[in-house]
Amino acid sequence: MHVYPVSVNRIYKTKVAPAGGHGAGKEGSHYLILELETDMGISGIGEISDLEAAWNPPLPDALKEQLSNVLLGADPLRRAQGMAELEASLPGTMHPELRRLMTFSVEVALFDVAGKVYGAPVYELLGGRCRERVEVSWVAYIRGADLLAGEIEEKVAQGFRAFKLKVGEDFEQDCDRVRMLRSVAGPEAYFKVDASGAWEEKEAIENLRLLAELGIDAVETPVGAAARSIAKDHPEQVNDAVDDVASVLARVRKAVPAEVIEHVSDFEDRFAVALIAHRAVDVFNVVPGQAGGLARALRLISLAQAGGICTLLGSTVELGPGTAASLHLAAACPAVEVASDLVGPGLLTGDVVHPRLRYDGGTLRVPNGPGLGVELDREALARYGTQF
Repeated sequence: MHVYPVSVNRIYKTKVAPAGGHGAGKEGSHYLILELETDMGISGIGEISDLEAAWNPPLPDALKEQLSNVLLGADPLRRAQGMAELEASLPGTMHPELRRLMTFSVEVALFDVAGKVYGAPVYELLGGRCRERVEVSWVAYIRGADLLAGEIEEKVAQGFRAFKLKVGEDFEQDCDRVRMLRSVAGPEAYFKVDASGAWEEKEAIENLRLLAELGIDAVETPVGAAARSIAKDHPEQVNDAVDDVASVLARVRKAVPAEVIEHVSDFEDRFAVALIAHRAVDVFNVVPGQAGGLARALRLISLAQAGGICTLLGSTVELGPGTAASLHLAAACPAVEVASDLVGPGLLTGDVVHPRLRYDGGTLRVPNGPGLGVELDREALARYGTQF
C-alpha cells in the first residue's frame, strides 16, 4: 500500500458564500492518493479529496498504518466485508467529512482492483453502461463580473451548455452576475445558482423570485438549515431534524418559480427520505466522496429515482481517480439526468493520472479500460508531491 500526499492549484482563487465554510477562498487543494497493491500483481487507486487542515487529517504514514491494520491480508474482491471492517475501525472522533472521504477512497481502489481482475470497467460492476459521456455543469465561483464574463465566454466557446454560479455573499452583485451569465450563456443554457445555505427562508423566497425573473432555472442549497458548513462539520444538526429541514425546503420550493436542488450525501439516508416525503426538492445532489463511496451513492440515486426526483453528481473538486469514479457511477445510472458538477479536470491546473480526463463539448467521456480506466502518472505524483 502507498499513500501519496499531493497539492494542486486551482486556475483561480475560488470563493463561496460564508455559509459554504471556505473562509477567504481556496487557491489550491490537498489530496491523499491511495494505491492498494494485491498479491495478484494488480493495483487499485483512490483519493481522499480536497482536504482541509481543520479536519486534522492523518499524516500519510499514519494513514498507511491505519488502513493496513484492516486491509492487509484481506480479500480485495470481498469488498462489502472489507468496507464494513474499515468503517468499524475508524475512530468516532474523526471529522465526519474526512471519515466519508476515507471510506470512499478505499472503496474506489477496491472497485478498481475488481475491475482489473475481471477485465471490466467499473461501470459494469455497478450495473452496466447507459451512456458514454456525462454532461458537466461548469461551476463559476464568486468573483468580479468582468472576470466572470470572460470565464463564461470561454466555456460557452468550449461547448458547455450548463452552468452553476456561486452566490450568497452580496445580493446586488449576485443579480448583476446572473444577468451577465444568462446574457453570455444564452437563453437555452441550463443555469443554476448555489447559495451554499446563505439565506433564511423568507430571504431565500424573496431573492429567488427575483433571480428567477433574471433567468435562473434552479437553486442549490438555498437555506441555512442545510448550509454547506453544517453539512461538513455538524451533519447531526440535520440528521436530528430531517422533517423540520425538509419542511423549510418544501415551502421554498412551493413559493419560487425555480427548481430546488439539495445535497443529500453528507447526511443520513433519512434526510433523503424526508425530502421525498415532503416533496421538498426537485433534484438530489449526490457527491460520491461525501456519500462515503459508490455503493451508498448508488443507493441515494435509487432512492431519488423511486421518489420521482432527478439526480446530479456533485463534486469536492476531485483529481483523476475521484472524477473517474464519478464518471463510472453516472455511466451506470440512468437517473443521473441533470448536468453534473464534475469540474476537477478543468478547475485544477494539473492531475495525477493518465490518460488525462478532458472536456469535449461540455462533456467528459467515461473511461473504457478495466477498473477505473486511468492509471497513476508517476511523474505527476512527484511534481505535485507535498508534505502536510
